[in-house]
Amino acid sequence: MAPVASHRTISRNLRHQWLFFSRSRAYVDALRERSGPLVPFRDRGGLTFLLLTAEGARQVLAASPAGYDAFWKEGFTGLAGAESLWVLGGDAHRRERQLLAPPFHPRGFRGYGDTIRAVTRHHLEDWQPGQTRPVVNTTLDVSLDVILRLVFGVEEEQFMQAGRDVLTRVLHTVHPLIVFFPWLQRPWFPLWRRYARARAAYSKWINAHLAVRRARGGQSEDVLGRMLASAYDDGSRMSDAAIHDELFTLLVSAHETTAAAVAWALYELARHPRVLASLRAELESLGPDPAPDQVVKLPYLSAVCSETLRLHTVLAEIARVVVAPLKLFGHVVPPGASVLVSMMSIHHDPSLYPEPDRFSPERFLERRYAPSEFLPFGGGHRRCLGSALSEYEMQIELAEMVGAWEFEPAGPEVEIRRAVAMGPKHGVPLRLKARRVPGAVQPVGTAMG
Repeated sequence: MAPVASHRTISRNLRHQWLFFSRSRAYVDALRERSGPLVPFRDRGGLTFLLLTAEGARQVLAASPAGYDAFWKEGFTGLAGAESLWVLGGDAHRRERQLLAPPFHPRGFRGYGDTIRAVTRHHLEDWQPGQTRPVVNTTLDVSLDVILRLVFGVEEEQFMQAGRDVLTRVLHTVHPLIVFFPWLQRPWFPLWRRYARARAAYSKWINAHLAVRRARGGQSEDVLGRMLASAYDDGSRMSDAAIHDELFTLLVSAHETTAAAVAWALYELARHPRVLASLRAELESLGPDPAPDQVVKLPYLSAVCSETLRLHTVLAEIARVVVAPLKLFGHVVPPGASVLVSMMSIHHDPSLYPEPDRFSPERFLERRYAPSEFLPFGGGHRRCLGSALSEYEMQIELAEMVGAWEFEPAGPEVEIRRAVAMGPKHGVPLRLKARRVPGAVQPVGTAMG
């Protein structure tokens, strides 16, 4: 192995440094240009190898899944539970993904689109001309209601409102400090005490909801319904503890990430009126009130969503713990070391994406990117299980919003670390100008790039 000591020591504590470079695109860009595709870090707990290019991602993701274990197990176990996909490894991880995968396959989305559209329209009723509002508040509300209906399968209004209250409370208590510094997951730490209370309320609500679902009987197409109806290869069923942990994992994985992605798309469209006009023209080509399954087939809409996910990478890294020797760029990564693939660095690599800071959906119409070049949902055997559903929701929600309202940016926005993922610091403030009349001639303005 090339001696780690020959590389400049960038930080004495990887945890602090990780929080820093994850929120700074300029930092990872500078690191890639100065240090090349791979940067070893020496941490008190061992070694970590940071990969900054698509070739590094390809090498990591091409290796056998058997050579990896889950990353940051202690922190994520305390947060999501010992039965969470985030912390399971080996055969246990494969077995759990196999059971959970069917409801997240696009074949299972039939009927989901109408629910997503109805929820979006309901929350847009609160918008009024002349308002300036952080649009992420709306996208968070939409995302939460979609999760309650499509994942938790909530139908009863009393459980819907209780679920909104409980899940909002627990989501607001997931702080980066208790995720990335697991030794703070103790009763003496105020942030952890607050989270523990919210998680206990979540568990109480889930227990009550499970009792209702089992009393109702029958099979349903939501994720929880399929969990209750499915069995592992040996015929056994998911335990209540596993259901608790997996539903919570899906909640944290899908809620803020999808909401942030939609808000970022609105931000970029507001700043680039010609792109917005092209998107609206494509949407209106389907005629009035098209079916959601028609909307999600539109190529320019898909390109807008992909470019948003590239430019504003919601999940900044892919992380693995190595359990078998792994060769990367002439280094041998020993068992016990970690590898981090910076998706943020790859998505802003000018050799892949010329003018990487420019919002240009056309690049996704002109070229098909390899899985190691465009990976907003991670990759390999731990790729986000709900990625297809997240993209589906993003496309339908975005189509509804840009079709219903004229808006403009009300201020600049920057990215920060928000719990596990990245998000907009100011909530994406937009100024709502007027309700739209589809097909009417609108002023285009001047594109900003």
